[in-house]
Amino acid sequence: MVETTHERLIGASEVDQRLFDALAAHEHDEQAVIEAYVAFAERTPSETVRYLINLIVEDERRHHRMLVELANTIRAEVTFEERGSRIPYLDVRRGDAELQEATRRFLEVERRDRDELRSLSRQVDRSGAPVESFLMKLVLDDADRHIRILRFIERLVRHSPMA
Repeated sequence: MVETTHERLIGASEVDQRLFDALAAHEHDEQAVIEAYVAFAERTPSETVRYLINLIVEDERRHHRMLVELANTIRAEVTFEERGSRIPYLDVRRGDAELQEATRRFLEVERRDRDELRSLSRQVDRSGAPVESFLMKLVLDDADRHIRILRFIERLVRHSPMA
């Protein structure tokens, strides 16, 4: 976990230290928000609200983990100290044909899935079920996010500094 007591990174530039501090502060604040969401979900009498809040909690926990990993990455890069999980170092090789083909196939799958989800979403909308309709839109957002991730992998394969 990132320390929130202004940990000094030996060897860090001013920019790296400010970024590390900002990530640590945000990570600390986000932990408090997660705890507040969890407490709210536990005390709400509405199962619907509890379900929706727990979706937020899942996202916030993922965000929290990513912020910790970002801070740990900065620490590892400037101090050479590995502490906790971090974002992996870039290891995608430019022109990796197998990765390129797998990414292309997954993009096709995700795009097809998104099209099917759009159709399902319209059907759910017509059913007049507001919560279910809202959830379908969230699932569509996730499909779009998956496509953005795969497109980023495509760009890495094409433009990676690693030959």
